[in-house]
Amino acid sequence: MDITIFFLIAGSGAVLSHRIYRQSMEKETSNVFEASFSNIENTLHFVENIAFHIMNDKTVKEALRAVNQQRDDRYPLVDELYYRIITGSLVANDAISIIVTDQMNQQYGTGSLTENLTEEEQRKIQELFRERSSQSDPIWFSRESSGELVYGREIYDTPFGGYSCLGRILIRVDLDKMKAEGKGGSLEQGNIILLYRGKPVYASDKHIFEQAEFLDQVKRDQKYFMVDGKSGFQDVSYIGYVRSAELTTSANTLIIFFTLAILLVLILSFLVTAQVVHQITAPVKYLGGQMKTVEKGDFSVQISMDALGTDIQEMKELAVRFNLMTAEINRLVQDSYLRTIKEKEYQLKALQAQINPHFLYNALDTINWLAVDSGRPEISSMVQALATIFRETTNQKQYMISLREELALLSCYVTIQKIRLEERLEVHFSIPEQCMELEIPKLSLQPILENSVKYAAEASMKPCQVQIHARKRNGSLILCIWDNGPGIPPQIRQRIRTRESTSSTGIGLINIEERVRMLGGIGSGMKIYASPKRGTWIRLTIVQTGGDEA
Repeated sequence: MDITIFFLIAGSGAVLSHRIYRQSMEKETSNVFEASFSNIENTLHFVENIAFHIMNDKTVKEALRAVNQQRDDRYPLVDELYYRIITGSLVANDAISIIVTDQMNQQYGTGSLTENLTEEEQRKIQELFRERSSQSDPIWFSRESSGELVYGREIYDTPFGGYSCLGRILIRVDLDKMKAEGKGGSLEQGNIILLYRGKPVYASDKHIFEQAEFLDQVKRDQKYFMVDGKSGFQDVSYIGYVRSAELTTSANTLIIFFTLAILLVLILSFLVTAQVVHQITAPVKYLGGQMKTVEKGDFSVQISMDALGTDIQEMKELAVRFNLMTAEINRLVQDSYLRTIKEKEYQLKALQAQINPHFLYNALDTINWLAVDSGRPEISSMVQALATIFRETTNQKQYMISLREELALLSCYVTIQKIRLEERLEVHFSIPEQCMELEIPKLSLQPILENSVKYAAEASMKPCQVQIHARKRNGSLILCIWDNGPGIPPQIRQRIRTRESTSSTGIGLINIEERVRMLGGIGSGMKIYASPKRGTWIRLTIVQTGGDEA
């Protein structure tokens, strides 16, 4: 008891000392990071001052006007432009190069031009300029491959951008070089990230660019100690981080040694105690584990006397009874399972005997030729349409088809209904060619058209008009089906909304909505609008899952 109290007090003291030491190291590391942020901020402000000096230089502006207007005096002015840029680069020692571009993106620069900006980088820079909240704001761009930071501003006729843009100034800064030369001072400590609009544009640890999720891991993982810093520039911020283990390296050695000594004593005590307890509890745990296996449905479990590992006679007798019980239960379960399998086989054979698609195809084909020989083309057309619908209905291998194929199936159904209803049914299609190859769940339109026939054509003697429109919008296929009937009764619409419909129409429309939601992309669905004066309007939205964008 006294030893236990001693270990508890010693352990508590070690934990408290470690916590105080860690807090001290975190405070010191925060000061180091803040100094690093200040050094980078000073460098960026110095670069900004160079940019302001060049972009507000009258000679630079006049040279850009001459170049943009293709004036005859542009060549000597371009020489002056180069002189101004060279003068600025001599002052900005941390700048790799200073580049001025005109309205045609022609570059006039000095410094290290061996790695010019690629077309893709220029495109991204132009996009950053367009996304600014104010035309007077600078942009920051990262060249991840070389560790460079690009600062950019637009050059206007007036200092505040009141007139047209004459061109741009881009200054490439190598923060890695500044760190290597020791100009950053405290930049040698930890890892620094410069963020622009929440995205890294400079990082001393290049994993930030190689693994997009690494920054999120640093922010939420307690294995890292992180410090945030704000910048005087719009949309710019800093993050400094270091592994928590590196903060307490010296203290960890002593704590590990002390902990190992305590663990060694505890392990020895545990081994002695466990040896005594094992002789009593091991057989009970083994029996309990085997019983849990039986509870999960495995009745083939048998208890091994060697695994039981006890000389207690009562335990051995319990194991024998357990083995007899599981063997009898397993035999009964196997007999019941075999009977169930045989019953299912008999039911399947009975169902297979009830319908033979091949027989039906042959029968429909025979009726078709009899109708042709008898000079009854309408019967032949109806039989051919029916055979096509039946063949696609029984084909379970394909769930999504193109709109072109779906309309072909729908035409078969229209053929059958027009023979029945003659002039009382008119179906009009308005389908753009760009929608024909978009995908739709198979047999989605036929039940909707059947609903129009039931409530518009069969319920009234006046002509039933059905219009089917399609359009493509934002990667989705939108289908609108309208009829001039009295509309779906309100009670059936209510049952469809609550999915409690028992009528064939309600079940069919519910099935269509569920198939569209399941097979289409996120946002797919069906909406129903109906009124006695305006008829019924059903809208299907099928979000294309193949990546097709409008």
